[in-house]
Amino acid sequence: MIVGLYARVSTKDKEQNPENQFIRLREYCQARGWEYREYVDYASGSKMDREGLHMLMDDLMELDGILVLRLDRFGRSLRNLLDLLDRIRKKGKFFEAIDQGLKISEKKDPMNDFMLSILGAAAEFERELISERVRDGMARARKENKKIGRPVVLEQKGLSMSDLSKLRQEGKSIREISQALKIKRSTVQRLLSQKPILEN
Repeated sequence: MIVGLYARVSTKDKEQNPENQFIRLREYCQARGWEYREYVDYASGSKMDREGLHMLMDDLMELDGILVLRLDRFGRSLRNLLDLLDRIRKKGKFFEAIDQGLKISEKKDPMNDFMLSILGAAAEFERELISERVRDGMARARKENKKIGRPVVLEQKGLSMSDLSKLRQEGKSIREISQALKIKRSTVQRLLSQKPILEN
């Protein structure tokens, strides 16, 4: 048995690492004695033009099935999900989202199809909510005359908001963060106050 392991993260910039997904997927395969190939994308789940996904679907005839951690890693548009799963099923392969216990085989299963529709719709709804929150945050920032986008002061030092957030999560004070990153305390305070807008 050879399966394709597919992992996706939205971006390389936000401390997202596909390895977190692959660790769980590999363990799942190893427990069953399955061989596997790995495919990865750094892209939004709403985009169908994903290199890793294209490679996976191109290699489908050499695989017995596809494993993902969760359905939203494969796609977040219900229509695209259904189209992909229909292609997988027509080629006599299986698809499994291991965290959700969802397995789609080449045979039609009304209960699995129903669960798939519910989960796919939920993923699409969540994506729309996130987009809406981002739009609202940007509109609020504009209204308050706040700058939108990456903080220039961090970019000049080769840093990102994730560096700031990590120190804050470790319990560091604004003064300690200021000293560690060599940034003014007032700048650290301002950036932390903008964090929800920047990261929604």
